[in-house]
Amino acid sequence: MSIDGRSVRAKNIYDEAHRKLVNSAIELFNDQDVPNENINISLIAKNAGTSVATAYNHFPNNLIDVFGSIFNIGFQKIVDSVTEFNKNNPDPYDQLQAYVTIQTNIAVELGNAVREAFYEFRELLISGKWIQGEPYLFLMSICDEYAKKDSDIDATSLADDIFVLWNGYIYLWMRYNPNFEIWSKFTDEWLVQQMSKIVDKAIFLQK
Repeated sequence: MSIDGRSVRAKNIYDEAHRKLVNSAIELFNDQDVPNENINISLIAKNAGTSVATAYNHFPNNLIDVFGSIFNIGFQKIVDSVTEFNKNNPDPYDQLQAYVTIQTNIAVELGNAVREAFYEFRELLISGKWIQGEPYLFLMSICDEYAKKDSDIDATSLADDIFVLWNGYIYLWMRYNPNFEIWSKFTDEWLVQQMSKIVDKAIFLQK
């Protein structure tokens, strides 16, 4: 069956516009001069240099679609980076460390955009806009390989512990605020340091 060149071009144009709009949203959410409550589809379109009609074509359900797209783009970066790492590093322990490190670095890279998206987690689940390809399932596949090399390890428990620890630290990082002493310590640097320990912590819990 021949491929319709017009369909391919149309899809490429659509995908490029989508990336441009999502990157526009990420840029705005990380702009300290733009209050988050002022960010809407119109502003995202203007910042991206596209029409409001085009933006609504990509985000018909308003900002909830934007947040879902931020998660999906972030997770695809994680999958691509971890997959590339795993090609040359067959050790599942190294793969677990790389998975956590890469996921953490991408969260830091997305910054306030992913913080705002996490705040809408419940709505994302209800709307069906949550990540296509649950991160837990990707983590579970690596834990399965680790458990094959260590009979003391239960793959599901290991994945659960890593998942819980990661989300716990992300929860605190989300609340970073330099104007409040209790929240001011949860910086990007703090997050990276804490995340570097969670694979070993999770393995220790299995022993």
